Amino acid sequence: MEHIAFLEKRIGADLGYHESNLRPVNDEGCVGKSGLDKSLSLERILEIAYKMDDKPNIIVKAGPRAKWYLKRCPKDLIDTAIEKQRSWRDTSRSTMWIIDWDM
Repeated sequence: MEHIAFLEKRIGADLGYHESNLRPVNDEGCVGKSGLDKSLSLERILEIAYKMDDKPNIIVKAGPRAKWYLKRCPKDLIDTAIEKQRSWRDTSRSTMWIIDWDM
């Protein structure tokens, strides 16, 4: 976690949908068509995300037994994207982390 300048946790939040998921280099940690193995720790997910060329600034765990998802969203549009999701789907079980990487 030495490469992180800022990390914010938001409970009951998610953004984007299928088109916004990013895949790690060499599909490291991936399971199925999209998402990362649900048994991985947040620390391991952060390590995988840091290795990516196009680093995600959003990590989502869609529920206690759900996979992890890596996403990218402009910082100024995050709140709008969260509200857009809440308007049509239940995000109450989701936990989202917003990351600023230390470059």
